[in-house]
Amino acid sequence: MNKLIYGLLASVLVLTACFEDEGNYDYEVTNPPHWLVDYTQPTYFVGYQDGEVILNGAPLFTWDTDSLERSEEVSYEWVVNGNTVAEGIRVAMKTEELMEKAGIESFSGSMGTYGTFNVVEKSTGVKYMAKIMLWCYPRYSSGNWMILTDNGGKAGMAAVRKMNVMENGVQVAKYEVVKNAYEAANAGQSIAGKPIGLNWALDRHVGQNGSLTVVTDRGGYELNAEDLTLHAMIGGEQFLNGVPAGFKLQARADHDGTDMYQPATFLASADGQIYTRVMSKNYLGGKYLSEPYYIDEKGYKVSKFGNALFNGMIPCYDELNRRILIAAVSLQEVSVGTEGDKLLVSQPQIVALSGIPTQGAPVGEFPEGTEILYLGLNRFYPMNGQMVFVCLYNLPGESGTQLRHFSVYMKGLRPNLSPYQFQFSDRMLEDRFDASSCFVSSGSNRFPATCRTAARTIFYSKDNQVHYMIYDGTVFASTQTKTMSLPDITSPVTCLTLAYYNCNQLFVGCENGDVLIYDIKTYDLPVLLFKGNVGAKVFKVRQLGQQSPSNDKFND
Repeated sequence: MNKLIYGLLASVLVLTACFEDEGNYDYEVTNPPHWLVDYTQPTYFVGYQDGEVILNGAPLFTWDTDSLERSEEVSYEWVVNGNTVAEGIRVAMKTEELMEKAGIESFSGSMGTYGTFNVVEKSTGVKYMAKIMLWCYPRYSSGNWMILTDNGGKAGMAAVRKMNVMENGVQVAKYEVVKNAYEAANAGQSIAGKPIGLNWALDRHVGQNGSLTVVTDRGGYELNAEDLTLHAMIGGEQFLNGVPAGFKLQARADHDGTDMYQPATFLASADGQIYTRVMSKNYLGGKYLSEPYYIDEKGYKVSKFGNALFNGMIPCYDELNRRILIAAVSLQEVSVGTEGDKLLVSQPQIVALSGIPTQGAPVGEFPEGTEILYLGLNRFYPMNGQMVFVCLYNLPGESGTQLRHFSVYMKGLRPNLSPYQFQFSDRMLEDRFDASSCFVSSGSNRFPATCRTAARTIFYSKDNQVHYMIYDGTVFASTQTKTMSLPDITSPVTCLTLAYYNCNQLFVGCENGDVLIYDIKTYDLPVLLFKGNVGAKVFKVRQLGQQSPSNDKFND
């Protein structure tokens, strides 16, 4: 027992000796930066092609002690993608140079590149880190407005670049007009011909931001949407068995695909025939068929496509038979291999709507002499399993323009012939519009309030004014018609569209080249965000953006 007691006492003495402070250690008093941001969440820095990135760490932190003395005791470094790219609290560097130093091989898509801003103790090498994320965008990127101009019958391309820059630690949107953008990107070469149309498609094989197709009476110019360099003229080897005899591009529309569907393209020729292609999900392969799409024995003639979602039904008008056609992509089951395995493949589909609804537009049989002004989605009243479209058209002998809706079942692409809601919403307008007026409506199914409001609104122009008609969203579809207070417009409106993602901005283009962008979170109190001039009549506009099945394409 005594041996046990002595053993325990010895253990206590050993432990006590271990914890005794001999005074042999040097202690450093830490003085970390006082972060003004959540250093565990990335602070964004943005650069644009041919521009500069400003890496500024000063707004991110402060010192709790004398800042002048403390600043001499530390250094600063910027690490991006695991590579040290710069030193100093504030650094300005060309975007391409920064990308090279960071080992970034392509411009940012849906995700930027992570890094850190490090405050380094000179005496010890201890680093205090804050997360950053670097976004490097091409010359033209998401949110930019790409503009087809008409200068006395000669086509041109301009752009309004929206750039997000940091000012005093706050992200600020700035706009810049780029005139003669095509010539600047193509060694002074110009686009030949009179402008007809402008299309945007998410063609990843052309560029990260897809392609822009400028249609003139001299052909279709397919451009890389990142910088407007010419990718190809539509024709030649893009067709499976050669360019069809007499083919002359008139219009283009795209179904941009999803995880389930492959992307597809529809081309309308000047003779009214439609040619199609399907590409793989990674945008490889896929040529246009050299034979026009066959619908039925009646034939058809199509000169333009209406507004649609990124991968929804695309409406168009058959001028020959005075009926509405729906272009879409369907899944077909095919047998593959020797075992007869089944595989779902995407195929373009064009269906003619037949029948005359009890209310709404006569989708299968418009009266002779009908002039179609606009076709587009208008989700003014929820109809499960269906898409609602609005059609504005003129009838011979009528004093006003007809405003009629129709709905199409997403499964089977057939019209609903008895949507009683339309008896409250459809009527002849007091004014008779013509091709000089612009119309735009939305089919957005996104949740923000601006999207839901836009989906039950029709915007239209007449001379220098922009008006809107808004439905209350009830089964009785009562409406209000108002004129927007836009005093900055001093020339006839020639182009009208909405921001593709949140429908919270209205773009107005004018005959004198003016371009105006308004914040329309409140329709009665629009706020002018930007006004510029592109030097020629604004003919068409497309806003670059990312694919979403719930977004509008605004391809008319």
